[in-house]
Amino acid sequence: MVTEKGVSKWGVIPFRGTGNENIEFLIVSTKNGNWGLPKGNLMKKLGSKGTALQEAYEEAGIIGSVVDQKISAKVKGKIMAFYPMEVKNELAVWPESEWRQRKWIYSNEAKDYLNHGSLRSILEETSAKLLQSFP
Repeated sequence: MVTEKGVSKWGVIPFRGTGNENIEFLIVSTKNGNWGLPKGNLMKKLGSKGTALQEAYEEAGIIGSVVDQKISAKVKGKIMAFYPMEVKNELAVWPESEWRQRKWIYSNEAKDYLNHGSLRSILEETSAKLLQSFP
């Protein structure tokens, strides 16, 4: 388990159920043209979970609730922590909408969009865990 002090970025794994016992995940474009998950530096006044939810709003224009414990991943040598977040609302305009795109994908499509194996792995892990919770 990673301590909060060792984490360099905090973010969310945004998801929604599709009604057919499948789950989609939301990814966002990055400045260099890649795709990733909403994340950012810790905002001390918000704490780790609050920071993750704020980054979801700023980078992806989504509002939702954290549904599980954080999952840590090492990306480019940095430890990042992500909270699974059920998306309740998508905004048409958000703080970074001028230059960011967002896209809904299934976990088996992650290899086509996410360059880092650790990010693909946490999507697959989250997908499997959430699918187990379906009745």
